[in-house]
Amino acid sequence: MLYAVDEKVLCFHGPLIYQAKVLKAEKWTGDENTQGATGPHFFVHYDGWKKSWDEWVPESRLLKLNEENKAKQKALIEARKSKAAAAAAAAAANDAGPSSSRAAAGGRRSAGGADGDGEGAARSKKESRGTKRGRDTVENEDEYVKRPEIKLVIPDALKLQLVDDWENITKKGQLVPLPRKPTVGDLLDEYKEYYMQGRKEKAGRLPAVVDEVLSGLKLYFDKSLGNNLLYRFERAQYVELRKRHASTAVNGKAAAAAAAAAAAAGAANESPVELEPSECYGAEHLLRLFVNLPGIIAHTTMDADSVSLLREHLSEFLGFMAKNQKRIFVQEYDHASPAYARSTHI
Repeated sequence: MLYAVDEKVLCFHGPLIYQAKVLKAEKWTGDENTQGATGPHFFVHYDGWKKSWDEWVPESRLLKLNEENKAKQKALIEARKSKAAAAAAAAAANDAGPSSSRAAAGGRRSAGGADGDGEGAARSKKESRGTKRGRDTVENEDEYVKRPEIKLVIPDALKLQLVDDWENITKKGQLVPLPRKPTVGDLLDEYKEYYMQGRKEKAGRLPAVVDEVLSGLKLYFDKSLGNNLLYRFERAQYVELRKRHASTAVNGKAAAAAAAAAAAAGAANESPVELEPSECYGAEHLLRLFVNLPGIIAHTTMDADSVSLLREHLSEFLGFMAKNQKRIFVQEYDHASPAYARSTHI
């Protein structure tokens, strides 16, 4: 057993890591529980939590209690705070809009002068407009709260993958080698085949439905990568990749084909086709998208049935990624050159 009874450990619970103590250790054969789980399992008590939270966990959810893993614990907490702040800011910007932001600022100024600086009457019309906009904002927030929530459970092995990915890039100054193989596009195609193979076992597996889900995932990925899925240290790599793509397009056959098509359409001066990230990036960045998807979907107008269907597909896709983890994720990151590191100004 990798962990001993009474040993202090770190344990994944949801997306975060907590300090815990091993109370029992057993090697399961699959007969001990209805899920048929096998291998080493540990009964843990989380420090400072009630005993009702004590639970059996597989070995993959535990980490040794050392400085390196404490750093991972802290990194996950900080990442979660950053994502929460970003999501809140995005929600505010999305719901309120520029005009409501200005109205809110005006409202604060009005409130500041309400004690009697002699200008209250002159601002009454502005205040009434600000109040109306304020009501609109509250109504928008109420609508947001009523929207169906989507919760994705990231498999434990993929959580560790995310932590290692973060550490390799932000701490070790390494990069995912690009272009990746398989690409995100390849993985989406593979998943469709994997999903449809289960058609005989499960009813209702329609090609049109999975096609729509995968098209949406590809669109989300291509639109999100540049702004939301890259660590700061990776941005220069992304810029360079786009430059190389543009250069290849201008000098190669792709440019000739694009120019011919543009000329036929009367638009010979249009720029070459933009780089699609799903053609160059792979599982590492796709997994980051899954972490952000609940927040993205919360700001759509999808109904409860659509959200439920999407959740099923996303959960199964995560299972597919976990099952193929060793094959689809890069085993060794590239060491960035000193010149590259300097170019990032980090």
